[in-house]
Amino acid sequence: MSLFADIRRRFDLRPGKSSLNLAGSPARIAPAASYPEQPCGRREPHGTAGTDHSAYLAIAEALRDGADVVPASDEVGRRLAADGVSLMEALDGLSALYRSIAGGEPAFAAVRALSSSWAEASLVYLHSLSCEDPLTGLSSLAHLRSRLGELYREAEFRGTSVPQTHALVVVEPLNPAGTSPFDRELRLVDVAECLRIVFYGGDVLGRVGSHRAAALVGREPNLPEQVATVRALITQWRIDTDVPQLARIWIEGLPGSDAMAGNLLDELTRP
Repeated sequence: MSLFADIRRRFDLRPGKSSLNLAGSPARIAPAASYPEQPCGRREPHGTAGTDHSAYLAIAEALRDGADVVPASDEVGRRLAADGVSLMEALDGLSALYRSIAGGEPAFAAVRALSSSWAEASLVYLHSLSCEDPLTGLSSLAHLRSRLGELYREAEFRGTSVPQTHALVVVEPLNPAGTSPFDRELRLVDVAECLRIVFYGGDVLGRVGSHRAAALVGREPNLPEQVATVRALITQWRIDTDVPQLARIWIEGLPGSDAMAGNLLDELTRP
């Protein structure tokens, strides 16, 4: 068995991590009433418990007009996640809407768009609650920023220089055009595992925006070799395909002050 196959096998055998609760959104959860053949929702316009039919209005209009349902489904998924509707309820509502208007089950494109936008909106909410990304296990941007602040304060006290002692190793997966938000999240899960294999000590591994990960590491003599190992792991991580998993990986030097380091993190979060 190859090194990468063995690594992958050990990863698959690990106890499951905490993940999104598909039976209930991270937002407020309340008992939902059952309405036959009606789109599910969370509340009436004036706050009375019940089905919010207006949540699916964009999809209904697209179906009646014969328009593309993907943009409308994307919008509805975000709205339902923000309102605390579970993914199962959201999909049940979509199915009921299609049966009432089109006389059949929802198109795959509509289901995919609604699910992806629901998951993305839910992840944004979860990221605001924890110092750790619940899907990838990477530290939040706030935690990474806090750790950087500690390093600069320690350096000032000890008379050392953070730019000389530490750096960021930044990884940006190169996803093909049309990659869904959910598939991008899965790529970051892979990136996180590869970073943990190489930087397994006290290094902080964080998520930087929606599409990058970064490791706050010491400037050891073997840092270039460690970066090369990360690149090799990421490229060959998915052993079920011959297509290399491409990513941009580079060593980002840290600036001279904590404030400038914060600005650097802000820049790295941008697409």
